[in-house]
This record gives sequence, C-alpha cells and structure tokens, in this order.
Amino acid sequence: MAGDNLEGFQNVFNGGNRSHLYNVQMNYPTGISGLGSGSSQDVADQMSRFTVRAVNLPPSQVNPIRVPYRGRILKWPGDRVYFPWTFRVLDDNARNGTSSVWKNLQKWSNYINDHETNRSSDDWEGFTTTWTIDQVGYGSEGNDTGDNPVKRVQLVDCWPTSIGPITMDSNAIDTLVEFTVTVEYSYFTVDGVN
Repeated sequence: MAGDNLEGFQNVFNGGNRSHLYNVQMNYPTGISGLGSGSSQDVADQMSRFTVRAVNLPPSQVNPIRVPYRGRILKWPGDRVYFPWTFRVLDDNARNGTSSVWKNLQKWSNYINDHETNRSSDDWEGFTTTWTIDQVGYGSEGNDTGDNPVKRVQLVDCWPTSIGPITMDSNAIDTLVEFTVTVEYSYFTVDGVN
C-alpha cells in the first residue's frame, strides 16, 4: 500500500480527540425549588459543568428479532434500547448562594419521590430535563477556543435514578471526594444524525 509508513499516517491523521476534553450541561428541571434563579441558577449550572469528573458518551443498542426459517435464523432489526447513564462528580461546597451539586441532585430526587412522605411527582415536565454532553476538540477549522464540539449528544427527558454514596475515610490522603450519579432518559439525539 502506497504511503503505508509514518509519513503517510501523519498526512492523514488529524490529531485525534482527547478523552479529557468534554462538557456536560446539567440543566435542572423547572419543578425543583431552592436552586435559585437568574445568576444563582447560572452558578449552579456552572458548578455542574466543572465538577463532572468522568463520563462516557451513552450507548444504545438495537436488539434483533430472531425469526426462524428452514433451519436458519433471520436477525431482523428490533427495538432500540437506551441504557442508564452513569458519571462521576467531584464533591464541592456551595458557592454564591447556591447549593452543591450533590445537594441539588438530592433536591431533584426528593422532588421525584419525597423522602418523608413517599409521594411521587406526576409533573413530568417538572422533574425531567434535557442534558447535553459534548466531546470537544482543540481549535479545528480556525476555532482556537478549545471549546469546539466534535460530538454532541442530548439526553431527552433526563432524571436521576441513583445518587451514589460519598465515601469518607480518615486514612485517605491526597484525595478528593467523588460520587457517582446514574440517570435515565427517554432517548438521546446525536448532533448531525437526528
């Protein structure tokens, strides 16, 4: 194959994508009170953006419908399945009149199903929202901001199902506290595909 060497690879390689370059825009739903409004809500959104530590773009799967025919199996495309999405968050304290991300997620979860009364909300619009996950690249095509989305996924009708434990350990040194969050969503869209 012509050009099958380092120089040939260099000519077609566009730099790749870095795994540490991403943004998660965690919009909180309208039904949650106590997050603040205006600038306080903006600060809560910014805290969320900077404290999400590790993510994956969510997977989806189209399950096959197996149809037997004369000793063989025809695999016909069936329904798409969306899996719960789990990510890790750096625990941080409240700032500028807002609650911490952990407390905001607890308020959201409590709105869905109250800890004290065990009553569930039936306000779908009040407890679901859309989140955006961007994989960003270095200033391609003349954009030098380092905030250029190369892949964008939006989780539609997103809501938390699990807010993981916060582990505290008197023997731990040089570590920061993190916790995991799992969310469900109705479906996701991929920018440039849907």
